[in-house]
Amino acid sequence: MPAFPHGRARALTGLVSLLVVSCGEGPSAPASPGPDDDLRARFDLRPLGEIPHPPGDRAAAARIDLGRLLFFDPILGGEKDVACATCHHPDLAFADGRQFSVGAGGRGLGPGRVASVSSITGLPIGLEPRNAQTILNAAFNADAAGSPSHMGLQFWDGRAGGLEEQARIPITSRTEMAGDAYPAELARDSVVARLRGVAEYVTLFRQAFPAEAEDLPAEAVVTMDTYGRAIAAYERELVTRNSAFDRYARGEDGALTARQKLGLELFFTDARCSACHGGPMFSDFVFHVLGVPQEGDGKDVVPGDDTGREEHTLNPADRYAFRTPTLRNVELTGPYMHDGAFTTLEDVVRFYDQGARPRHPAVGDAHVDPFVRDPIGLTDAEVLAIVDFMKSLTDPGTALDPTLLTVPDSVPSGLTPVFGVGPP
Repeated sequence: MPAFPHGRARALTGLVSLLVVSCGEGPSAPASPGPDDDLRARFDLRPLGEIPHPPGDRAAAARIDLGRLLFFDPILGGEKDVACATCHHPDLAFADGRQFSVGAGGRGLGPGRVASVSSITGLPIGLEPRNAQTILNAAFNADAAGSPSHMGLQFWDGRAGGLEEQARIPITSRTEMAGDAYPAELARDSVVARLRGVAEYVTLFRQAFPAEAEDLPAEAVVTMDTYGRAIAAYERELVTRNSAFDRYARGEDGALTARQKLGLELFFTDARCSACHGGPMFSDFVFHVLGVPQEGDGKDVVPGDDTGREEHTLNPADRYAFRTPTLRNVELTGPYMHDGAFTTLEDVVRFYDQGARPRHPAVGDAHVDPFVRDPIGLTDAEVLAIVDFMKSLTDPGTALDPTLLTVPDSVPSGLTPVFGVGPP
């Protein structure tokens, strides 16, 4: 159990001080540094920095625009009925609001989307085994060395290094995007062939990648490499910096309420949240064993279960370990945990407060992360204060170019954006 220098007594004392100042009672606000400066300094509160672009590959407008079109175009789906945005929609904070995503063969959007059958084989296509994470701020995911970089680890199990690699994986999955149009090993070549067959896409790729276009025939500039780089260029722009927390970290004392400031202090002290959810992204991006109850069918490796990072590394030490997600926009991106086991943020806080219980039956005290092993003993008021603080991390993109958050009216394939050939 980590030792923290500031316990609950100080947290409650700080709350009284903040309430007195905010209500205009008692002595006037102290001279700088005041209680807010103290919180910022003690917990090193910082907004996000500059986007970590790949070296020598800073995205230009043409590449971002191309990536946006690809992101919303169902031509990437094997049966042309699903796009990246189907499970990562701007109206849903670039997630889908579902416990388990519905990809190929599905009908509808968001929480109301339902699984169906392949339009090619008529065979059922089931649910994704994990909860879809938001794309917002994924540009700041940490890499294997623990630093935010263009090689930041993606997915719950960290199997992709960088947004470029991440973009190339869902198109190979039957349940995510491929359906029964082709086997996984042919998916990437099939998508490239489709894009090369659309004259507008060839032109857009040549404009987005002028260096490659100089040395290659027209269609040859469309590759799985340039495809991934284009989508990554768009996704890296989806950075939200205007949450109440960000304004507070930049010095706006009134951006947080008194209860959110109490929640902030508890978050960094007694509640132990910052042991895993620290830094500007509120994540250490480390793989932790939390013992979250397994829901859903799980992954194919162990039917009915999900062994987490072990599936990728094949290392038994990684069994049931999942990457810490960011808490930015967490208010908008439930359900929570890798399998969406918890519906509300209050459910999540109480899970940790009870010493990671209810727990996966295969995860005992010796295996669960020591940071979450023991109960905390929060009061109901403290639980709600922590939840209120996490809501201060909400910003769905209020300072972004609205075009980045808008579904295109049309896409080069001629398909209906997001929905494709299937009915909405």
